[in-house]
Amino acid sequence: MQEKRTIRLSEGAFRRLIKESVDTILCESDWNLHYSRSGNHDFQPYVSDSKQMMFGRDTGHFGSGTYFSTYKGSEDRQKYIDNSTNPDPHFIKVDDRVYRVDFDLYKNLYRVRSKKQGDVLYTLLKNVNSLYNHICAGVLQNGKFSQKYADYNTSKQYQIIRANADALNLKCPSYFELVRMAQRHTGQQSFSTVFMEYNGYNGVNVSGIDFYDNTTHGSVIYDLSKVNTDMQEVRPKALWGYGQSSYDGTVVYDYFDDINMQALDGNLMSDNVRKLPSLPLAQAMRVLKNYTESGNVLDTFQFKYIGDDLTRRYLTMMYKQNPTDSWNNPLCDEFLDRRYAEVIVNMGLYFWANYASKKGSMLLEMLDAFSFMMDWNLSAEEEYNQKKQFLETVMKYLQRDLTPFEKEYIQEDYYAAD
Repeated sequence: MQEKRTIRLSEGAFRRLIKESVDTILCESDWNLHYSRSGNHDFQPYVSDSKQMMFGRDTGHFGSGTYFSTYKGSEDRQKYIDNSTNPDPHFIKVDDRVYRVDFDLYKNLYRVRSKKQGDVLYTLLKNVNSLYNHICAGVLQNGKFSQKYADYNTSKQYQIIRANADALNLKCPSYFELVRMAQRHTGQQSFSTVFMEYNGYNGVNVSGIDFYDNTTHGSVIYDLSKVNTDMQEVRPKALWGYGQSSYDGTVVYDYFDDINMQALDGNLMSDNVRKLPSLPLAQAMRVLKNYTESGNVLDTFQFKYIGDDLTRRYLTMMYKQNPTDSWNNPLCDEFLDRRYAEVIVNMGLYFWANYASKKGSMLLEMLDAFSFMMDWNLSAEEEYNQKKQFLETVMKYLQRDLTPFEKEYIQEDYYAAD
């Protein structure tokens, strides 16, 4: 006889379970209202939240189209839905600037069943638009893509897109294919619309979902003319998100095994740093790049874990990813410290002398580090000659003018006895 097991839930888990169940019940509302800003709706597809509107925008990422809300608990819902005697389910005008529709006519909308699912989808689609903006912002001229100004530093966005698409059971193109889709996209709809249409959907339905069923976000239908298209609802996988808990920063991944996404969330623990030398080089560098894109840098004590080769590659990558003509680079500013300068000097990465910001000068940090590492038993003449030789070597790599403070330090302090 099989033993019965009792599963005990914590109070927090129990409350989440009840809320998810209530959310599911509330999702059954089919009637939605649309308020037209212009007065009359012309039934054209993609009528709002175009790709141009997505630059710097924090709403509308569910796509370009006609936006709706159920207005649950409002006087408008009572007037136009609950107490209405007009049974017409189609998209019709029911008052000045007010339109109503029964979403049951639109079977091919992506159905969001919980706030968490909405967060995962919203984070995915926001990054879809971000990827497009990086690659195509300001370079679509006369309807043609210009390669010259495209920014392909979009690995962070793609990894989030792929992770959340997998969690939601949505199709996700390869990075190469998604970039090609972005380059070929010349329509007015946002790229998040293109992504959802790629998956076969004509919009997103968030009816009854707290936080999303309102005039800030809302449900959206891309093309009102596409009705009665049946689609089998695809349920998501487990939606446990790690990293940020914000609605637009919810990423779903395997916290224990996916070291790439751990690093992207800034969770690169010491045990995983020690694993980097055993990984294929490309993956190890991906982890380090992800950690950088999370806004973090390795400390010098961690360099011994990853070894000289990865340390050299890491420091070179950091330098190349942060332009030397930028006067405010908080990540590289972390390296303006004698501990990092000593590693840079020991490895002969003298090109770092070009980096300077409001915080300081790497050239001065390198000169200070070299002075500190010198043999203290040298004669004054030997010390002077070694400092002079090191300065001449580093200056060969300098591709900018010295700052007034650097000139003053070299002329008055560098050769002075410590």
